[in-house]
Amino acid sequence: MATFTELPSLRETFRLPGPKQHDDAAWYDVKFYPYTTPGEDPVFAVTGNTNTVICRCVLDKENCIEILRWWVDDDDDATLDALEWSRAENGDALLIVSGINPLIKIFNVRTNSLVRTLAGHGKMGVMGVNELAVSPTDTNILASCGADRSVRVWTLDPAHQKQPMAAICYGEGHKEAVLTIGFHRNGEYLLSGGQDTTVCLWRIPKFSQDELGTDNLRLIHFPHFSSHEVHSDFVDCLRFHNDLILSRASNEHQILLWRIDNFSSDRVPPEEGAIPHSQAVRSKEPVILPEHVRSGTRSAWGGRFQRLLTFSQPDSDPFFLRFTLFNEPGMRPILSAGNTNSKFFFWDLQRLEEGDAIGGTERSASKKLTLEIHPLSRAGSTSQTARLQAQAAREGSIASNASSAATSDSNGAIEKTKAYSSNIGDPFTPIPCHKGFEIKKVRFTVRYFSWSKCGTWCVAVGDLNMMAIFHRDQAAVSEP
Repeated sequence: MATFTELPSLRETFRLPGPKQHDDAAWYDVKFYPYTTPGEDPVFAVTGNTNTVICRCVLDKENCIEILRWWVDDDDDATLDALEWSRAENGDALLIVSGINPLIKIFNVRTNSLVRTLAGHGKMGVMGVNELAVSPTDTNILASCGADRSVRVWTLDPAHQKQPMAAICYGEGHKEAVLTIGFHRNGEYLLSGGQDTTVCLWRIPKFSQDELGTDNLRLIHFPHFSSHEVHSDFVDCLRFHNDLILSRASNEHQILLWRIDNFSSDRVPPEEGAIPHSQAVRSKEPVILPEHVRSGTRSAWGGRFQRLLTFSQPDSDPFFLRFTLFNEPGMRPILSAGNTNSKFFFWDLQRLEEGDAIGGTERSASKKLTLEIHPLSRAGSTSQTARLQAQAAREGSIASNASSAATSDSNGAIEKTKAYSSNIGDPFTPIPCHKGFEIKKVRFTVRYFSWSKCGTWCVAVGDLNMMAIFHRDQAAVSEP
């Protein structure tokens, strides 16, 4: 099976500003289209401020992306910060975006039109949506989280258009804004994290067609797991790594890998949540709750959680500095993250497992850490953005009079190597990245990463309208 043996290299870095977009504006979210067939050039979307752009990755001497669509939101104060992909029954690509304006908008990419708008996360200008996630097992199931402290589950089936909301996870979960959500690969579990420092795991029911699109809204009051002991600050990114969990919080400068005691997606889950209804109702008789319910961690599986590994993410104080996990079958899992000083970090998780089993005996491994420092040599050049915007203008998708500066990195890279060592036997010792990049001439905050499904391309976005394109060549080796 074809796979990759090396971490990616930085191909190009540039500013991509849009109409009416300030020089210090940010791209907050980026996602590759996950349903690309083999052999097709991967397509990704970015969103921020009032702009949403769809691009295709290309291997070209002068350019590495091609703009396909550019939408500008009608609301000048939209501040878009979340996007996701889905797919219609006829195969059309659907792009879903939202932000401080709590409306969730769904666009058909082929017809270049707005096809649906979902409302329910609160008042305009008061509440907002912070992240979106589509179920990996059903493209019609969308989850959203927001400032109203709720996680909402929607059905995108056109037959349910009159009543698209299917469930609300609310009540004994979060007490402040929910910042992040992430589905398990089986679609049955959903993680959430928020400003109350709490991590929750919700069991998402298997909806029958009879109940979807009706007034029989599911109200999920109790998560199956809840803890405010994993992190001490705003939890802004959570992802499943098989049955393990990766998470980070602001001001902690690290990403954690941990697991919930006794949790296994292969087993039949408990019917009731972390606080069973029979123990949560009012009663004249005193109710003695188990220790795992009374403590800062509550779990329907009993027990608590176990910390496994810590990954170093220096200079990452603010929230909305999200990592991503590339984890496709037959390929090496890669963890990617950035920080406030225009640095990018990559970890090969399989390399760590090859050095020592997670949770096993203490062992040190000496390797080479690659740090590539890329000066932006053409600061102030307008060639990159002018070329991209001129191409988009020809397609009629962006105003041709839009103007902003663009910068591109030099073709040569200064590469430095130093001895790499990590002790994965200690879950509290931060593990440095296997490969890192630093942009010297422009200091910006890296907000998010996304990998193409084929594992060839990786795109990072952040403040100052910055985008970084990473690429790696494929090598045929045996399946890991």
